[in-house]
Amino acid sequence: MKIFLTGATGYIGSVIAEKLLHAGHEIVGLARSDESADTLADRGITPYRGDVNQPDTLTIAARAADGTIHTAFDTSSGDFSVANAGEAKAVDALIAGLQGSGKPLVLTSGTGVLGNTGDVVYDEDTPIAPAENPAVKALQMRLDVERAVLTAPGLRGVVLRPPNVYGRGDGEMVFWMLRAAAQRLGAVPYAVGTELNQWSFVHVDDLADLFVLAVEKAPGGELFHAGAQTGLRTGDIATAISHGMGLGGKTTALDLAELEEALGMPAMAHYWAANSQSSGGKARRVLGWSPQHLDLVAEVSRTPV
Repeated sequence: MKIFLTGATGYIGSVIAEKLLHAGHEIVGLARSDESADTLADRGITPYRGDVNQPDTLTIAARAADGTIHTAFDTSSGDFSVANAGEAKAVDALIAGLQGSGKPLVLTSGTGVLGNTGDVVYDEDTPIAPAENPAVKALQMRLDVERAVLTAPGLRGVVLRPPNVYGRGDGEMVFWMLRAAAQRLGAVPYAVGTELNQWSFVHVDDLADLFVLAVEKAPGGELFHAGAQTGLRTGDIATAISHGMGLGGKTTALDLAELEEALGMPAMAHYWAANSQSSGGKARRVLGWSPQHLDLVAEVSRTPV
């Protein structure tokens, strides 16, 4: 298949690209700059000059491909409400390019939409309570984008909800925010009283494998969680990150206002102060997904996330 991939130079997208190429697919990658285009070309990916904030470019590329994977999410504004509004326009443009084709559109969402899961390990059918906190409401705006993909007529819309992603010496947003804060504070921060909160995670290689399975064979209109490991405690995660950064396991408990300031984005502070557990059982049953990386604490303690 010829796959149009947004976010192809990003943390998750670059590994998806690697796995797609290994599976024999051709990739057209969205490139916002000459530098990104050169990077993609060096990796055997056909660059396509465009921008997630220029919807017409997305429609054209999606129409020309056999399938689309959308991983790009522009958080440069620092405001999730703004980011989600841009995301909605981008997804509408991709749908416009694919309607009537029967081709797959795989959307990257995230388990931030679940809110605080408490002791429950959420599956795809667990009801999601609407958040009252404005910062969490901003995260839940992605539910509307999910619905647009899952209900779009004339295409095979699939949504993946990864939990927190780690691996290859890097990590997704909450991790790099924690690392940046820890570099300033000398310790990895978490919210007071949350050290026993529980989390789910997925290694970037396992997640990329799931994206390949999804674009190849996931039924249309289906949502999949991508949790590979669950039940990990906030305090243990923070300690592991600290060891991996060479901080000797040092952590610090901050009140929520201090955590917001330390991370620089209120939505992420509230997310890190909650429980976030999700099950990848459906992906295992339906798509044959078999994650291989199941010891985050050991891996992250050895190397930066």
